[in-house]
Amino acid sequence: MRWIGFCWLLVLLGGCTQIDQPPPTTNQFAIYIFDQEAVPWLGPTADTAWQILQAVPLAQSAFTVTEQLLLSYHWPTQTITFTNPWGQTNFDAPSYMRDGLGAFVVVYNSQRLFGGKIVFAGSPRRFDYPAMALSTDFILMENPELQGKLVYSFHPRSAVMYPPQSQFLATDPAIAEAVKTHLRQLGKLVE
Repeated sequence: MRWIGFCWLLVLLGGCTQIDQPPPTTNQFAIYIFDQEAVPWLGPTADTAWQILQAVPLAQSAFTVTEQLLLSYHWPTQTITFTNPWGQTNFDAPSYMRDGLGAFVVVYNSQRLFGGKIVFAGSPRRFDYPAMALSTDFILMENPELQGKLVYSFHPRSAVMYPPQSQFLATDPAIAEAVKTHLRQLGKLVE
C-alpha cells in the first residue's frame, strides 16, 4: 500500500511512467524497452548500438514485454503481438513505443540476444542496426481484433519499407532454436 502511494506521488511529480508489472524471471523470454532518457543515442553503427545496449542496465527499462503480456510470436514474419497495457491503440502508448526515440533488447535465459531502435513502419530513418517496427497495418486498425494490442516486427536494420522478415536476429542458430522451442511450449509460437 505504501508503494502505491509513493508511485502516485511520483506520477504527480512526473517521475513514475512505467506500468507496474512483475519483473521477468530468469530462464524466460522478454523484450526490454527503453525510453530516450535511459538510452539517448545508439550511435551510427551496429557495433556502437550493441555496445550501448549490452551495457544499459535492464532495470532501467521503461517497459518490459513479458511472457504474460506476449500473445503471439509469428515466426515466419518475426512479428510479435502483445497486450497494450496503456489502452486500445498505439496512440495510447508512450511516445518511445512509436516515434523512433525508444530502444529495445531481446533477452532469453538472461542472455541479451539482439537489440536496436523502435521505429514507425513508414519511418525513413536509416541506420545499421536492428529495428522493431510498429506495423503500418496495425496503425491503420484495419482489423478490429487488434484493439488493445500492439503489433511489432523485427528487422535487421532500418529501411524505408519493412518487408516480412523470416530470420530470428540472434546470430547463434542454437539459441534461435531454443527460443522457438520455448515459445512453442508456452503456446505462443505461430509457425
